[in-house]
Amino acid sequence: MKIDYCRLTEDLMPLYDDELVSKETKDFIEWHLEQCPECRKKYRDKDSQIPDIRKEIIYPELLNIEEEDKFRSAKTFLLKVRKRMFTAGIVVLIIMLIASAGSFFYGKSFNNEVPVKVNSAEDFANSLVPGWQRAQQSGQIVDINITKPIPDTEAVVTFEKVWYTPSYTYVLYTVTEPNKNYLMASQRVIDIPPEDYMRDNSTMEPLGKRWGGISPQGYHQIMVFMGYHTPVPAQELTLTVSNWIIPEGSMKPEPVDIIKGEISVNLPLRDEFLKESSERVNLDKNYEWEGRSLRLTGLEVKSSQTLLYGEAKLQEGETLSHLEGFIRSGGQSAGLSYESIVPGDAPNSFKFTFSAQPLNQWPGKVSLDIRAIQFKTSEVLNFPVDWSFYVSKEGQIDVTEEQVPAVAFYDGMVRLSSIDPTSWLELEIVEPSQNPLNKQPYIIMSPDPPFVERFNNYTTGLKITNENGEVLEVGSRGSFRDGGRMGVGFEMDSEDELWKTSKKITITINKPEAHLVVNQEIELN
Repeated sequence: MKIDYCRLTEDLMPLYDDELVSKETKDFIEWHLEQCPECRKKYRDKDSQIPDIRKEIIYPELLNIEEEDKFRSAKTFLLKVRKRMFTAGIVVLIIMLIASAGSFFYGKSFNNEVPVKVNSAEDFANSLVPGWQRAQQSGQIVDINITKPIPDTEAVVTFEKVWYTPSYTYVLYTVTEPNKNYLMASQRVIDIPPEDYMRDNSTMEPLGKRWGGISPQGYHQIMVFMGYHTPVPAQELTLTVSNWIIPEGSMKPEPVDIIKGEISVNLPLRDEFLKESSERVNLDKNYEWEGRSLRLTGLEVKSSQTLLYGEAKLQEGETLSHLEGFIRSGGQSAGLSYESIVPGDAPNSFKFTFSAQPLNQWPGKVSLDIRAIQFKTSEVLNFPVDWSFYVSKEGQIDVTEEQVPAVAFYDGMVRLSSIDPTSWLELEIVEPSQNPLNKQPYIIMSPDPPFVERFNNYTTGLKITNENGEVLEVGSRGSFRDGGRMGVGFEMDSEDELWKTSKKITITINKPEAHLVVNQEIELN
């Protein structure tokens, strides 16, 4: 799943201005403004200044973080529609930036109800962290083996191993306790941040098996921090853990208060810890769908990530946004995340690099499952609505095509499908009819949540105006899938009186994103 930092920053900026965001969100916004000239210009145009981002410590070049996909930071408000939820808006995007960065889960449940049974700490790490076994074989995993008592408990914790990569830092630890009353550290901080945009390197949530694993040796868990680049910012890090809790579903049934139990340990950090193996496989695979072509030129298999290289040629007025798909190898499925897209040598062509999790097994058979090519268009979609008909009503109202006609978009349609005049509107994306036994590639509007580009006079994204040309404010946006239906929706800003006084409104989507749906699997080697 792709995450657009510019859109996310634009959504967060009003809350940032009012100092209503968390420290982590503030750090993300300031990091993005530091790195993105376009967003920095928008902010300057708005307030004639940019945030005072930390300058006193200089660290190496900023790391890339992804979607589906990387801060990831990131990925929300839950937009309630009918009896389902829109999973988008700011909070979901931030969660996605954190939880889906690198697409950790590859088919395993994040919300497992109990700790899983494993043979050892190493077995737990191998089953959980993509590429751990390969990194261990190549000597990248650093042994720590520091054991300390957890204050105010009978338990001890052993910090066993650490793996440094440019994207993430993984710390494996084991807790043992005579009565098997296992504890998990819920607060985890490394003192030296990976880059100057972070005040501290606070850990992300644990990986897929969120309640850890249990073996005869004890309870195992992995902490995940942001990664490091060479040259490293320090030769030693201080890891501090505290606020120990009973993992949900573990062997102690009664609830307990959080045990502070603060512990600090030193972790070595060297440039050589970040050295990794890399193998490039040259490709020359060409495909064409709906007058647009895709050429895959290379696959690079690193210890810490997998990179896919290629070039897409689109039609005039179209700009490549993302290649949606998965790298598959054995039982592993790793979602593609954005790395870079630059103009190609030919008109309307774009060279790209997308990343995915490191492969658990290599060498081995690797395939690419392409779901869709996503690109921005030069289209404009308008939906004129007689708002006076809806504004005095309550509850959900299904909108007929006679009331608001559907708008054609490439091979599909987009229609205003339902309204709750007090809270939200919903646009349904209608796919073309196809023979289920012989489905052909087709283009529809992207089901990603619409965004609002206020700082650039709505030249791209969602804009709603009334009969006087005034702009009506919207809140969080989201997308939905409900059986065979899919679409996008958005909340009305309850503080904007224009929603109550306007007679007619026009919903406009400038330069909407398109999905060229191909659903094709390609053998890469």
